[in-house]
Amino acid sequence: MSIMTDVSPSAARRRSVPRFVWVIAAIVALYLVAGVITPSFATFDNMLVIVRAASITGIVAIGMSYVTISGNLFALSAAALGAFLAVIFALAVGHLGFAAGLAATLLVAILAGMAQGLSISVVGNPIITTLAFSTVFRGLAALFSGNSIVRIDSDIALALGTGRPLGVPTQSWAFIALALVSWALIRRARLGRLLVLSGANPQTAIASGLNVRLATVVAFVALSVGVAIMAVFTVSQFSQAKADLFAGYDFDYIAAVLVGGIALRGGQGSPLQAALGAILIALLQNFMLLNGFTAGLRMTVVGGLVLLATGAFHLLQRRLR
Repeated sequence: MSIMTDVSPSAARRRSVPRFVWVIAAIVALYLVAGVITPSFATFDNMLVIVRAASITGIVAIGMSYVTISGNLFALSAAALGAFLAVIFALAVGHLGFAAGLAATLLVAILAGMAQGLSISVVGNPIITTLAFSTVFRGLAALFSGNSIVRIDSDIALALGTGRPLGVPTQSWAFIALALVSWALIRRARLGRLLVLSGANPQTAIASGLNVRLATVVAFVALSVGVAIMAVFTVSQFSQAKADLFAGYDFDYIAAVLVGGIALRGGQGSPLQAALGAILIALLQNFMLLNGFTAGLRMTVVGGLVLLATGAFHLLQRRLR
């Protein structure tokens, strides 16, 4: 019997359903059910609130997906780096103007990503390394800000942070664009294939002559740029930055990646899945807020969702082997 005839039609159909389809199905189901239970949930204004919330988390989650896909699990330094870059942006805009301040922030972000990627290439433990960098970045944020609020006065920044082209927040347009560009990069570009192959099997990638260390550096630079974009939008929206900004947000970024179905072991997935994960979590959070769920209960539910998603995807993967 041939290999082709050994594979049943039902098995072939199961293999043809990618993980992101399940996430989209969950988004649609939650939207429909929540809309029936809470009519105010499905209004246009509330959808804009949800999209804005998903955008801030999703922009960083897209960057985090590069780290996970490249086989480096996840970073525990994103929130602290966001605070540091927010302070840098606020100070730079005040002294140099918006354009130069933006350029300076992106430069610092790239350097921070390179530092983390190179350190992990040497130490080999992304969890411990990024945890240490988290303390460094939070300390630098406090040092540069003088432990006080840094305010900015820029019409360009304010327009960026509060603008609504075609009625949609600028953050949301950036989120959509970044998701599509990142998807194309992972799927079509040579650099994207390097990240995927390095994450799938580092030893084989090295034996094939691929630069796995470069993949790690690129992944963390991508994360840092995503964090910088998020920091710029946040400071522009609220016209201020401080050292404790984004405290406690690291779990949200990681949760979006996991709920989106990106394989934690690396080598599989797409930044688009992280974006979908952020949307699903934002929908759930909004529904709970509208129905008066306490903060503790909301955290419990989201944590349960992460456990459910990772467990379900793990079982699905085992079933298809």
